Amino acid sequence: FTDDRKHFTDIPSEVLAQGWGYPSVGVVDQEWKEWTSRLAANWTPKLDFTDQTLIYGSYAHGYKAGGANPPGAVLLKICLGGCDGQIVNPIHPLTFAPEFIDAFEAGTKNTLLDGALTFNATSFFYNYKGYQISEIVDRTSINLNYDATVKGAEVETSWEPAPGLKFSFSGGYEDTRVDNGQKAIDLMDRTAGDPDWVVSKPFITQASNCIMPASVV
Repeated sequence: FTDDRKHFTDIPSEVLAQGWGYPSVGVVDQEWKEWTSRLAANWTPKLDFTDQTLIYGSYAHGYKAGGANPPGAVLLKICLGGCDGQIVNPIHPLTFAPEFIDAFEAGTKNTLLDGALTFNATSFFYNYKGYQISEIVDRTSINLNYDATVKGAEVETSWEPAPGLKFSFSGGYEDTRVDNGQKAIDLMDRTAGDPDWVVSKPFITQASNCIMPASVV
């Protein structure tokens, strides 16, 4: 059982903002109370074709606390030809949710030929709810949540036909997927490779970049 309590003071990063110091723009208090667990079972059957065999399976329910994201940078918009000097604050998600995982695993470990041969195999399936991914935005880092699944299998074997001579093999397969309907801007490739758009910084004091039509630029 976990009881997480977090207290976060929102202090934005400032860019040419008027005044002194780093004033707080808010306070976030959070608390989560969650149960986690793991159940495992092992079986060692006596088989005619192996020296020793272990078959196992497990289920685990895990949890990681959420938290608060830093606020966006405070920006002073400077324009040519006159403007109101308005402070523009990019809006970041105020908080991010806890992460949960249900993990299933099953496998076997075997020795054969009086210990000269070993063969191990395992398969797994992870179901994430609220998987936390960090993303660099402007001059800070925020966390976002996604639902995702991971499934795969691994095999490992070795064979020693003679003293000092050993052959080994290991391999794995993994299939990861973010659930349908979830998305975020790829900040390393904002234009998504479209030549009709370009990345631009509208004002030198802006912490954020924008994308604009190439014809306009």
